[in-house]
Amino acid sequence: MRHSADACPCAPRTGNVFALLGKRWNGQVIDLLLQGPARFGQLVAALPGLSNRVLTERLAELQEAGLVARGDGQTYVLTSRGEGLRPAMDALATWCGPDGAVPDACGDGARGTWEAFVQAGERVRGALEQGVQDAAGMPPSYFELLIQLRVAGGRMRMSELATATRSKPSRITHAVGRLEQAGWVVRDSDPSDGRGSAAAITERGIQAVEDARPAYLRVVHGMLEVLTPGEQEQLRVLCEKILAEFAES
Repeated sequence: MRHSADACPCAPRTGNVFALLGKRWNGQVIDLLLQGPARFGQLVAALPGLSNRVLTERLAELQEAGLVARGDGQTYVLTSRGEGLRPAMDALATWCGPDGAVPDACGDGARGTWEAFVQAGERVRGALEQGVQDAAGMPPSYFELLIQLRVAGGRMRMSELATATRSKPSRITHAVGRLEQAGWVVRDSDPSDGRGSAAAITERGIQAVEDARPAYLRVVHGMLEVLTPGEQEQLRVLCEKILAEFAES
């Protein structure tokens, strides 16, 4: 297990980059826009399996990061900051080779395990996204945030919310801002700490949770029902072990 003391001192420079571009579809969108401006429909057509809703979310993330902007004629274009990724993307394309095949650094057995893990996670998350979005008009990450507020009695400090959801404070601030716009939460100053703020779930937020809960639980229960109680416990232990590796790295 790798500990922070053993980490390369340059590693933190790339943490934010891989957190953004390592998210599914973001790198592909950047790669396509490096070829020139593209309309929303052109991006969907070029990336089979990418839904309109997910593309909307990814484009919003890339615009917030200052990498993508809206151009003329309802097209999306790279900003000068986004264009700065061209050398890195070209280098990745060269590394993959002419057929786009990524070298297998894992080994046959490990690669199969990794692919099964990734595909299972994507399928579960995709089902959650579709179900919760259709039921309440929100991504599952917002539903999970609202659930945290409900479990905590309806109100939490922003720092506590970030810790509970394993999110960076900046991401929680952004998410709570979106929830506030939808009328699902309100923000105010924390009476115990004048420097901080707190988020509280509203009646509309509680109703949104109730609307989304059946679809969310349907996916969760559907996944767990294929596992025996012993396998569920093994899955919990393995996931906690993976999380611990990230916490210590």
